[in-house]
Amino acid sequence: MKHIRTIIVDDEPAARARLQRLLAQDPEMELVAECRNGMEALEAVQKHRPDLIFLDVQMPQMNGIETLDRIDDDRKPFVVFVTAFDQYALKAFDRNAVDYLLKPYDDDRFFSSLEKAKKHIDMRMNSKLTGKLLDLMREHMHAKSEYTEVFTIREKGREYKANVDEIVFLRAEGNYLCLQMKDRSHLYRMTMNAVESELDPARFLRIHRSYLVNIAHIRNTRYSGNNEFIFSMANGERIVSGRSYKEQIAKALQEQSV
Repeated sequence: MKHIRTIIVDDEPAARARLQRLLAQDPEMELVAECRNGMEALEAVQKHRPDLIFLDVQMPQMNGIETLDRIDDDRKPFVVFVTAFDQYALKAFDRNAVDYLLKPYDDDRFFSSLEKAKKHIDMRMNSKLTGKLLDLMREHMHAKSEYTEVFTIREKGREYKANVDEIVFLRAEGNYLCLQMKDRSHLYRMTMNAVESELDPARFLRIHRSYLVNIAHIRNTRYSGNNEFIFSMANGERIVSGRSYKEQIAKALQEQSV
């Protein structure tokens, strides 16, 4: 189970205690620090590098917006602003806040905000994961490859060379494969199981009995529930993974995120 590292920042003890109680109801949340003011928050961010902050706006000496502005961009977590003063809402969203909780808020409103924050965090993690997959692929390409690098395709008396790096994904169509490039496609006589053994597994990932995707051409990956992932590809197509492939996809993604 993933752990979302979280910090609470509020000058009121009762407000911190309530946030702590609510966060404790979600097993994915890991509360790493509680802070009474902006200076403590800056120190906690430096020490813990949290994924998420629940940040009170109206605090003495340094308010929440000033605190957020002083966090370096490379360490800046997602933020849910919490305050009793709604005139700060516009400033909060100017700073790309995930949400804005106006006191007094009920439990349902809190958990709605928390779910929104978790979706943003998932998207950031997927983006970082895609970058790591691409780095691994580039490193692997420098080594001498024992896998197929070019497909020779014959269509209507003409011969084409299809470099595997240009293939966005492969789709099974009976005894043929559709080799989908960004702006064109070719039919190639081979089964999916056969071609999977010929392609470098560091560069191609089987996500469905009918689909093999090129990692370099994945633009976004997200888990949609029901044992399915949605892959957004470089040519604009979205591919839903097969449910039976959930474990091997999750394992591949997890290995690259370590």
